Amino acid sequence: MAQDPTALLSQANKAASSAGSGFSFFGGKTDKYENAVELYTKAANAFRLQQNGVEAGRAYEQAASLQKNKLNEPDDMANTLQDAYKAYRKPSPQDAARVLSQAIDHYLSKGNFRRAATQKQYLAELYEEIQDHKEARAAYEDAARWYEDDNAAALANKLALKAGDLAALDGDYTPAIQHYEHVARQSVSNNLMRFSVKDYLLRGGICHLAHDIIGARRALDSYRELDPGFVQTRECALLVDLADAVEAGDSEVFAEKLFRYDQLSPLSPWFTTMLLRIKNQIEKHEDDFS
Repeated sequence: MAQDPTALLSQANKAASSAGSGFSFFGGKTDKYENAVELYTKAANAFRLQQNGVEAGRAYEQAASLQKNKLNEPDDMANTLQDAYKAYRKPSPQDAARVLSQAIDHYLSKGNFRRAATQKQYLAELYEEIQDHKEARAAYEDAARWYEDDNAAALANKLALKAGDLAALDGDYTPAIQHYEHVARQSVSNNLMRFSVKDYLLRGGICHLAHDIIGARRALDSYRELDPGFVQTRECALLVDLADAVEAGDSEVFAEKLFRYDQLSPLSPWFTTMLLRIKNQIEKHEDDFS
């Protein structure tokens, strides 16, 4: 039978209060604080069984506070804060972000960049779920940088691309382009990663098209130089066709080229959103001059 979380919480509060009340004949303060931590954790687990994530998160936080301030166990504190994050995640995402950020700060202070990067990735995914693209993008960028510092190139590239996608969707094209082109340069000489270079360059080229046709032409030249094989790909041909359509101000040709490409290589929602944005820009330009 599951224990009553409210009763456990009351016991934990009494144990913590007793530990801080002064001298005791019945055990030292450390033992009492450890007992209080155990009771807070049991209460949190019992709250989670009742699907009460907010109260569970609060109980975990009380345990973490004792681990940090009374027991000098910062590593245990960080682990407990991760449990609090899991409890808070669905019912209270902002609290989840707050406690996970505290755990990340601890890992950074210890120089554990790999673990900090992993938790920062979780934080980015949380922000993305609640549609906070600004915070999600910043978190992905931090995690990517920490992975790269830890020589985890594949993980770093994955998150840099996520940051690029969010930046592009928000219309912040320059950093998006920088992310895509950075990952392309990192991947072009790696036999396991070079197959995807054409996709990264396509993303970068589309951002250029949304931003500046002259920059798009220059980017195409630089992409051919970066990866001579790119010129033989359907992605390169599509970029050339789209650039021609944008320069000509012809939305019908633009749509036709996309339709043909999509027949063989279905476009993801990101591509659909970005390309529709460019098509709308062409149509607006056509209307302005009609």
